[in-house]
Formats: sequence, C-alpha cells, structure tokens
Amino acid sequence: MELFNYRKSYNKDKLSINDIGKNPIDFFIKWFKEAENSNQIIEPNAMTISTIDEDNFPSSRVVLLKQVKDRSIVFFTNYNSKKGRSLEKNQNICASFYWAPLERQVIIRGCAKKTSFNESENYFNSRPFESQAAAIISNQSDDIDSYEALLENYNSFIDQNKNTKLKRPYNWGGIEIFINQIEFWQGRKNRLHNRVLCNFIEDNWKYKLLSP
Repeated sequence: MELFNYRKSYNKDKLSINDIGKNPIDFFIKWFKEAENSNQIIEPNAMTISTIDEDNFPSSRVVLLKQVKDRSIVFFTNYNSKKGRSLEKNQNICASFYWAPLERQVIIRGCAKKTSFNESENYFNSRPFESQAAAIISNQSDDIDSYEALLENYNSFIDQNKNTKLKRPYNWGGIEIFINQIEFWQGRKNRLHNRVLCNFIEDNWKYKLLSP
C-alpha cells in the first residue's frame, strides 16, 4: 500500500516565537481552550504518552489529561499497568497533543512522578461509580481469558457493591509530568511549519525556533 498521494495544505494559522509570552504553560492553556472550543475536536484532552519499557523499547498510548498545574500536567492510571511499570524504572516521559482541525501539535517532555495520596483520593472519589468499579476489577495490561469473562466479573462486582462507597485501590492514582520542555507546532503552507521549542533551564524558560 502506497500513500504517496496523501497531501494536505496547512493554512489555518501561524506561530511566532513572540506569541508564546513569558510562560509557555499559559500559552498551552490558550491553545487547549481553543481546541476545547472547536466542535471538530471530540476530546481535546486526549494525549499520546510515550514511555520506555523493560526491554528498552518505546511504547505509546493515548490517555486523558486531567489537570494542568504551574509546571506540570496530570493523568491517572493503574500503577501496575505497562505504562506504570515502565515509569517505575524510567521516569522519562513524552506527551503529545495533535489537534488536527487546528493544524496544531504540542510535544511535552518531562519526568513522571506519582501524585500525592490526597490528589489520587480526591480524583478517584470524583469519578462515576461505574468507572471506580472498572478501576478496581481491571488488572490493566494483564492477559484475560475473554472479554465476556471480564464483563461477568465487572457485573458481579457491581451487583455486590452497588450500595457501597468504593475505596481507591492502592495501585491506582495520578501521574504528574514535571515539564522540562515544550514544543509548539503550527502547520504552514508547503510544509514550512512553525516550530517553537521552550526549555526550562535554571528556573527560567528559554525559547528557540526550529527548522520544519
């Protein structure tokens, strides 16, 4: 299968290094809100995170951004999952957002750490009961006999605990990515895209332009 003739001209917007302002996190929030307001983007908080697994191979998957802090972003997961085990051994992580209708991409690199007990508790308790149950019964990334068996286990748990306040599993909680680099990418005509790289160096943000 050849895809040589797949062509798209990017002409929605442009990006200057001067657009970023003093804090690229604020600029990320600006772009995020514009993605959020686009009726063509279903989940603006969907981000692809990449980790290095135990075999030293990169592994990528989509998770949902749940919080933006002063210099970090947060998502939640099962700590015993493949991504959780990878981050236990290698805290380096990359997260990327691609908002195709806006012809924009953001790439974030940083160091991942577990959020505090209270942060994980508060978010777990805010989730719908059914989502809490799923987090409890799923041994994420483990082999299963069949999807039907998984559903049977889930439905049985729901029936037995429907009048119970569920407790967060010890192995489920937040992952906070402490950002040391952000790249903003704006698609431009003739593949001459705008790229601005922001590095956090000695407690300050340093910017530079990258060739497309």
